[in-house]
Amino acid sequence: MKVHEAAKTLGVTPRALRYYEEKGLIRPMKEIENGYRIYSEEDMMRLQWIVTLRELGLPITAISDSLDSLADPAAFIRKMDGARAEMYEEWVSVTQTLQALDDTIAAWHQSDSVRIAQAEPAASRLKQNRLLRSSWNDRWNYDELARRYGIVAPYVHLEGLLPEEHYYQALARTADWLDPQTGERGLELGAGSGNLTVLLASGGAKLTVIEQSAEMLAILRDRLPQVNARQGNLLALPLTSQAYAFIGCSFALHHLNRSQQLYALGEMDRVLMSGGRIVITGLMFEAHDREQRPSSLKELDSLEVTPSLLCELIEWFESRGYSTITEKQHAYTHLVYAVKP
Repeated sequence: MKVHEAAKTLGVTPRALRYYEEKGLIRPMKEIENGYRIYSEEDMMRLQWIVTLRELGLPITAISDSLDSLADPAAFIRKMDGARAEMYEEWVSVTQTLQALDDTIAAWHQSDSVRIAQAEPAASRLKQNRLLRSSWNDRWNYDELARRYGIVAPYVHLEGLLPEEHYYQALARTADWLDPQTGERGLELGAGSGNLTVLLASGGAKLTVIEQSAEMLAILRDRLPQVNARQGNLLALPLTSQAYAFIGCSFALHHLNRSQQLYALGEMDRVLMSGGRIVITGLMFEAHDREQRPSSLKELDSLEVTPSLLCELIEWFESRGYSTITEKQHAYTHLVYAVKP
């Protein structure tokens, strides 16, 4: 099939097909005599995938990265997971940008003047948010931890800081405080291999989980195929706004610095319904602990984790009208319960 016939069959332009060839997505044979492109049946099937994925919004780079995985459905889906997470991050950024622009234009209208001083604060906030999102990376290689340790991988990173029995007790307490109800839409963030997810799903809630590690996500999906599991991180949740009645997050915030932790709370607030509840469980210092770090937690520095400062979390929630309760679970493990107004 020649280029014009192929384009007509696929509902695209010949120029689009040439563009896909230029980007290395397709390599049709060319007739020796005249150089005309000839598209085989295999080429047409590959082009159908390209056109379909483009319609789904995937960029060329993501399509190129995923097409060679079609023979392995699990690997292909992982590629799609990663592409979706990146698209949602872009969506979050664009949404924030539009809101900032709306607020700035409104300020100009209200003052009946146009001054750069009215635009600079919003621009500065957007820049800071972008830096916070882009500065995070998985320094702990949770994909490798998942491959080596399987279900217990999330605890391996905490070993030596928290007895294993206390880890599971904290998860059980988190589930008790969230108290998922049958049919409720709930969300778990930083779900790992699904140790808390198992407890939350047992109550019949409609659960969505977010996890940045593809290998952890694969373990969780094998354990709980009924759960809606998505790849993503706490700084750009791949979710629409105000959709969930509860949010659980256990032993995940310490992978963010404190500025990122507060930004992540904003993402939680964005997707939580009015009247919804959040339970955050993890390594936290009380105010006095920040001044006198105990020798038992010196190894935190080598693990490159940042325990939350309890008073900062509470201040963030209460400044936005949340009601809060806290509970100390272990020496440096706390639970924070917050209800959105």
